[in-house]
Amino acid sequence: RVGGDTSSTSCLRFELPPGYPSEGCHCRCSLQSDDLGIIAHQRDIIEAAEADRGPEGFVCITSMFQAAQAWVEEHHAKIQEAAASGGARAATKGAEEDEDEEEAESNAWWRHEEGEIDEALLREAEERAVKLLPDMSTATWARACGAGNYGRHWEFVVGLVGKPSAGKSTLFNAATRPNDATREAAMAPHPFTTIDPNVGPGWFAAPCPSSSSSSPPPLLPAAMAEKVKPEHGSAPNGCRRMPLLVKDVAGLVPGAYMGRGRGNAFLNDLCDADSIVHVVDSSGRSDREGVDQTGGAGAAGATSVPAASDPLDEVGWVRREIHLWIFCNLRSKWDTVRKKARMAVSHTAKEAVADRLFGLFTGYHASRQLVTQVYEAAGFSLPQLAKTMMDFTEYDLHLLVACFLRARFPIVVALNKVDVPEAVPRVEAARKVLGDNCVPVCARHEWWLYDNQRKGHLTYKDGAGVESVKISDSAPANVKEQWKTIQPTLKHFGSTGVLEVLSRAVLKRRPVFVCPTVDFTTLEPMRKHEATGASAPLSAMILLRPLSTVEEAFSALKREQYLRGDFVRAEVLQDYASKSTRVMKREDVLGKDSAETGRPVILKVLTNKKSR
Repeated sequence: RVGGDTSSTSCLRFELPPGYPSEGCHCRCSLQSDDLGIIAHQRDIIEAAEADRGPEGFVCITSMFQAAQAWVEEHHAKIQEAAASGGARAATKGAEEDEDEEEAESNAWWRHEEGEIDEALLREAEERAVKLLPDMSTATWARACGAGNYGRHWEFVVGLVGKPSAGKSTLFNAATRPNDATREAAMAPHPFTTIDPNVGPGWFAAPCPSSSSSSPPPLLPAAMAEKVKPEHGSAPNGCRRMPLLVKDVAGLVPGAYMGRGRGNAFLNDLCDADSIVHVVDSSGRSDREGVDQTGGAGAAGATSVPAASDPLDEVGWVRREIHLWIFCNLRSKWDTVRKKARMAVSHTAKEAVADRLFGLFTGYHASRQLVTQVYEAAGFSLPQLAKTMMDFTEYDLHLLVACFLRARFPIVVALNKVDVPEAVPRVEAARKVLGDNCVPVCARHEWWLYDNQRKGHLTYKDGAGVESVKISDSAPANVKEQWKTIQPTLKHFGSTGVLEVLSRAVLKRRPVFVCPTVDFTTLEPMRKHEATGASAPLSAMILLRPLSTVEEAFSALKREQYLRGDFVRAEVLQDYASKSTRVMKREDVLGKDSAETGRPVILKVLTNKKSR
C-alpha cells in the first residue's frame, strides 16, 4: 500500500511470472488507486519504482516499493494539491497536451497515403543496411530466420519472383522437372501467364562427404569416397542432389505494393519462402510491365535490338516493391505502436510496446528473436525502445525494414535469357556489381534438355555442361539442329545455371547437412524402419536449420523414422583415416565448422532401442 492517507486506497501491485526470479523473469508492476492526487501522478510514481528495479535474477519488489513510497512522501504537497482540485488541473493539462499532439501528428509521416514515399530516404536506408549487415548468410543470424520449427527435416522453400515474362514459369518447370504436361506451369511470352502460385518439388546440389575438392580437404579417402552413393543421386562438382520446394508467384509490376497488377496477393505468397530467387530478363528486351518491346524478335540468335530495360535497374525496382510492401504495412499500423509507447511507464507497458512492434513482423514468418536482433543491428537501443518509438522517423522505419529484408529473405538473382545475344555484356556488367549474389541462367535451354530427355531424344545430367549431353542417333533432325544452337551458350557459361541458382539460394541460409551412420568404419547409413536391403555408405542425408543442436538432430531423425527410443549418446566423425571422433552433448550445436566449409556432419546417435 502506497501513501499514508487511510481514507483512500493506493496499491502498488506486483505480478510474478513462473520461474521468478531464478529464470531471469521480470516481475510486472502496476498502480491502482482511488486517490485523485495519486492518479494525477501515476506516471511519476511508476517511473520512480522502475528506476529501482534490480537486474534479472534478483528479487526487487521491496526496493521498488520503497522507491515509490519515497516519491509519494517527498511530493506529498503536490499530491494533495492535485487531489484538492479534483484532478482537474492535471486532466486539463493532459487534454491540452493531447490536442496539441493530435494537431502535430495530423501531417506526420505515418499518416501519409500509401503512394507517398520519400525515395531519397528509402535509398539512403538501403545503402546503410548493406553496410550494417553486409553478409546475412552468417549462421549466427540464421537460427532465428524463417517460420519452420527446429527438430525436424528442413523442407526448404525457394520463392521465384520477378516482373512478368522474365521466365519464372520456365525456370519453375526446368527446376521441378514434371513427368507430364499436366504438371507443367503455363509458359507464354506475355504478362501474367501465372495467376495462382505454382508449387512443386525441385532439387539443389548439396555438399557431399565423398567430394574430392581440395577446399575443404577431402573428408574420406578416395577408396571409400567411391563407395558413397547418394540416395537422390549425384550432382556436378562432387555434390549430391537434395530435394526442396519451388514456389513460382505471379509477376510484379511497378506499384505492386499498392495492389497494382496482381499486387499484394502475390507478395503475400512469398511469406513462407526461406530464400528468394529474383528472375531477371537479362536480355533487356521487355519493359517493366513485362511487355516485349522488340516486336517479337526475342528468339535466341536474333539480331541485337535496343534495350527496353536494364537488368540492374530491374533488380532495384523489384526489391523496392518488396521493401515497400512491408514498409507500408507497418506504416499503416504505426499509430498503434506509438499509443503503446506513449503509455509505457511500467515494465509491463514497455513489454507491450516491444510485443506490438515485433508482432508486426510475425506475418512475414519471422521469429521475435530475429526481429529483436535486426532491431539492434540497425543501431536502435532495446532498453530505450519505448522512447525510441516516440522519436522514430520515416528513415528509421525504412532502415529497420531494409535490415529485416536482408535477414529474413536472402535473395539470389537469376540473370535469365543469357542465350539472347545482347544479354552477354549486360550479364557481365551485372556480375561485376552483384558478385556471388547472381547466376547466369538459361531456363529455356534447361527445359529443352529435360523435355527432350523425357522423350528419349537425349541423355543429360542436370547442372552439368555440354560434355554430359548425348544426342540419340534416332533423335529427329530438328532436335539435332536445335542442339547445335544451344551448345555455344552452354560452353560459354558452363551450364544452364538452373541447378546452381537454386543451390546458391539454399546455401545462403547456411543449413546443416547431416549424414546419419551406424558405424564410423563402414559408414553404413541409418535406414528408415520400412527400408529393406543393403545401402551404400552415407547414402542418407537430412537437412537441418542453422545452429541446430544434437537434441534437434535426434528429434529430426526420429521424425523421419531413422531412430526409435530415447537418446543415449551421440558422436561426430572428425577424421576418417584416424577414426577420430567427438562425443557430443544434447545441447551442443552441430555444424559450426560446416557452416563455413560446407562439409556435412557425419553423426552417430545411440538410443535405448534398436532402430530396426
